[in-house]
Amino acid sequence: MEGIEFYWEIVSRLADIAETMLEGNFLCRFVRPFLKRKAAAQWAGIVYFAVILFLWLTSCELRYTDICGMAAAFVVMYLFDRRNAAQKIFLSAVMCLLFWLEYGFALIPWNACFELVLLREYMQDKELLRFLAYIMVQVLHCVLQGILLHFMVKLVHRVYGRKEEDVTKKELVLLLSPLLLVLAGRFVLAFAVETYLEDTGQYLWNAHGEFQWLKVLYQMISFLTVLFTVMVYQKIREAQQREKEDAVLAEQAVRLKQHISEAEKLYGKMRGLRHDMGNHVTVLENLFLKNEGEELRRYFRKLREEFLCADADAAVDKMGSGSPVTDIILAEKKRQAQEAGIEFINDFRYPDGWGLNAFDVSVILDNSLTNAIEAAKSAPFPYVKVRSWHRKNVFMAEVENRFSGRLEFDGEDALPRSTKQDAGGHGFGLANIRRVARKYCGDVDMVQEGECVRLSVMLMFPMPEGDGMWEEEKGMGDAAAERNRK
Repeated sequence: MEGIEFYWEIVSRLADIAETMLEGNFLCRFVRPFLKRKAAAQWAGIVYFAVILFLWLTSCELRYTDICGMAAAFVVMYLFDRRNAAQKIFLSAVMCLLFWLEYGFALIPWNACFELVLLREYMQDKELLRFLAYIMVQVLHCVLQGILLHFMVKLVHRVYGRKEEDVTKKELVLLLSPLLLVLAGRFVLAFAVETYLEDTGQYLWNAHGEFQWLKVLYQMISFLTVLFTVMVYQKIREAQQREKEDAVLAEQAVRLKQHISEAEKLYGKMRGLRHDMGNHVTVLENLFLKNEGEELRRYFRKLREEFLCADADAAVDKMGSGSPVTDIILAEKKRQAQEAGIEFINDFRYPDGWGLNAFDVSVILDNSLTNAIEAAKSAPFPYVKVRSWHRKNVFMAEVENRFSGRLEFDGEDALPRSTKQDAGGHGFGLANIRRVARKYCGDVDMVQEGECVRLSVMLMFPMPEGDGMWEEEKGMGDAAAERNRK
């Protein structure tokens, strides 16, 4: 067939273009979960494809066009989403290595097909059949590359669970160190092949077939290195978060002890007043009998001030949640809300007799109410509402507040990201609430409906024995709850 070489060249170019399109598509899929704007991932894939295609069309003498394309893709990602640049550098390095690895893995069956089909003697005089076989080999090569990329991208996504967290410069150095060693190995292998070709005029794997298998073995170890690096990084971040969560819990425990100490002083003061009531009555009686009107008025005024002060401090007694510990937390949060001009609505009752640790409840209330009060401060007509109810063996606590902004939810754990500027030091309150909930086989859910944010915490218990079983409907007041228990 005349001019068959021209058609072979066309098929080869089309295969290269298809391979680059495939890589651009998987680049988009790889970086999409890490980017805030999804258009950034799409444009990164498009620019990667366009840059490599341009380098081919202009016949630029560049050995590593994929690295140039990935550098351009990084610039696009950074321009669209300038946060977390260190993570984007790491992702670019990982994807560049994945492209090299999948090409090396797919090259083995591609070479095998050439030797078993196209280079056979019975195919040498059948140009049309060889040409069709060449097309099929190129199609199978692209399909295999797609399968390998899908498998590798999926594995990296699975081990890289904390996609929304920022990567610091020190962490970037830690992450890139093993990848740079792998990349150096790639350059060494390429240099060995080029040097052997210049010296002998043939490819190294044609003279030494074992070289190709050693290269594949090295690439497999390289892929495992990528996975292991990501896994170690994730474990380090999990340990750091756990330490911060424990530090927050320890701080809350100290604060709760201070609250309890203050409440004990208050109760001691109230008991002292009640104890001295008899003496006060005696003094007032004597002053009245002696017609000491002015002294009687001053004594009454002083006594009234002490009782008013004690009554104001005794707000804890008025919370009526059913537990002194939760009363302390609710009273403190009510005071903070009122000082900030926020309406505080309390309908929370402690599930007494269900084996629930009072400290666990204090963690839920303290963290949720602190977040709610902070969020409601900037909203018009601010309010915070806390309530609870039972249904069979399920205890539900709900905190609702007004919030004028929009929450950005983390796709990994369905909890909102911290809106504070120093997000690295915040956001552990909800994580601690979830830890407590899961301790009791429950979970946490947060939704935003307009300017209303609602946090729901579910705890589950074994059914109480005897008369302890009771059911409280949602929104039921204290009197109705008392009638239900009776």
